[in-house]
Amino acid sequence: MKYRIRHSLADYKVQSYVHGDTITDDAIDCSLGINPFGYTPQLTEELYRETFSGISPYPSYPYRELRAAICEYLAPAAKIAPEQLAIHTGSMGMLIDLNRLFIDEGTHVLVGEPTFSSATTDMRAMGAQLTVVALREEEQFRFSVARFIEALRPEHTLVYLDNPNNPTGQMIPLADIEQLAQKAAAQDTMVIVDEAYGDFMPLENSAVALVNKYPNVIVVKTLSKGFGLAGLRTGYAVLPQAFMPIMQKLPAEMVVTETAARLTPIALRDREHITRSKTQIAANKARVLEALSVLQASVTGDTVPIVLLYTERDLNLFDVMLRHGIITERGEDFDGIGKRHIRLRVPRDLTELLPRLAAVEKEVEGAPCSSR
Repeated sequence: MKYRIRHSLADYKVQSYVHGDTITDDAIDCSLGINPFGYTPQLTEELYRETFSGISPYPSYPYRELRAAICEYLAPAAKIAPEQLAIHTGSMGMLIDLNRLFIDEGTHVLVGEPTFSSATTDMRAMGAQLTVVALREEEQFRFSVARFIEALRPEHTLVYLDNPNNPTGQMIPLADIEQLAQKAAAQDTMVIVDEAYGDFMPLENSAVALVNKYPNVIVVKTLSKGFGLAGLRTGYAVLPQAFMPIMQKLPAEMVVTETAARLTPIALRDREHITRSKTQIAANKARVLEALSVLQASVTGDTVPIVLLYTERDLNLFDVMLRHGIITERGEDFDGIGKRHIRLRVPRDLTELLPRLAAVEKEVEGAPCSSR
């Protein structure tokens, strides 16, 4: 039988860094982007058990308590009304819906590279034509707003940015995003700012501050990263008031479970946990970066747990790391980089990691240089 699927999927290849690899028990997990210090201690097993009664009825849509907690959390950045929030299953679920709204076959989208590959993969699946602005290795993959603005054209329906950037962990200044939003608004181009890692940066740097100022800015966030609640699959978008009727064309009415709806407000109200986590992440990340003498590191934010590491040697850095018992994310799973690169997420405990990194560097130093 011939399956008549979307034309854009005919020669399409999924790009994702979720592989389900079999890993040895003694390996150090520095892969998926979570908070290495977990979730707030205010979330207890007893509270979790109390949500058991919520597994049979439908969730308490429209999630009034959750919306109120999000608005309270975002208040230092902007005054957001509960109806400006779209609730979804993590940031990826939200991005998929936004792609469904904006992208047809041939829609032009401006993106940086490397960036969150699952987002751009889904754009291609919808038929998007991507215009790429490279973050250059010779500049330590530093974001350049000037190059983005130079690449921006009237045919671009969307600009997609992740801030902090994945895989580098660098924080893009809010002033740069605002400059880009101004230029984009003048030609009716939407700017989607993916702040999946945004809770690891100061809230004052969040593009949430731009949503009530520019009608073309949408901010996507999640509780999976900074709040350490990846298993609850809860995310949201902050939308301009004028965009709400359009968002309602794709209603996501009861996508978040009752368990998540009850527990996530508790996490959102514990700001101290995020502050403590960022302090501890910064201390660990500084020690990791200071220990490197052979591997190179991208520009990166000190409180963001991920960083891009790379080498000029001709080798597969993911495989070298794995041989020494360190699980990372493959550079090949991000557009614009490859086997010489990996993304490392700083772990909670460095006791075993630092000597293993030293052994990795010794192996890398003895490898031939790449001809790239």
